[in-house]
Amino acid sequence: MDENSLAVWAIILIVAVIIWFVLEVIAEWGIFQKAGEKGWKALIPVYDVYVSHKIVGMSHIWFILEVIAWVIESVFLGLTAIPEWIDIAFGIPVAIITVTSAVIHAVKLCDCFGKGFAFKVGVILLPSVFSMIIAFGNAEYRKPKA
Repeated sequence: MDENSLAVWAIILIVAVIIWFVLEVIAEWGIFQKAGEKGWKALIPVYDVYVSHKIVGMSHIWFILEVIAWVIESVFLGLTAIPEWIDIAFGIPVAIITVTSAVIHAVKLCDCFGKGFAFKVGVILLPSVFSMIIAFGNAEYRKPKA
C-alpha cells in the first residue's frame, strides 16, 4: 500500500469515527429528551454520565466510583515509570468498577424503556447501536422503580 492510499484510508477512518461519535451524542440527546431531561446535557462530559445515571435510577455511589476510576486512569496514563504491580493493583479494580457500572446502567436503561432480555444483551455488547435504537425508535420512558 502506498502513502497516498494509506492517507485516504486514514481520512476515511477519522471521518467515520467522527460521524459515529456525533450519532452517539445525538442518541444520548434523544434518550435524555425521552426521559424528560434537556438534551443539551448530553454535550457536557461527566455531567452527561451523572444525568444518565439519574435517568435510569442508579445510586450516586456508582457515579462517584466512576469518577474515582477516571481520576485513577488519568493519573496512570501520565505515569510511565510505575511498577507493574501498582498498575495491576489499581487497574483491576478500576476495570471491575467500570464494567460493572456499565452493565448495571445498560440493564436499567432497558428496564426504563420496556426492553427485554435479548435487548439487554444487545445493549451490553453493542451499546452505541442499541442506544440509537432506543433514542430513534418508539420506546417510551418509564421512571425507574425506587
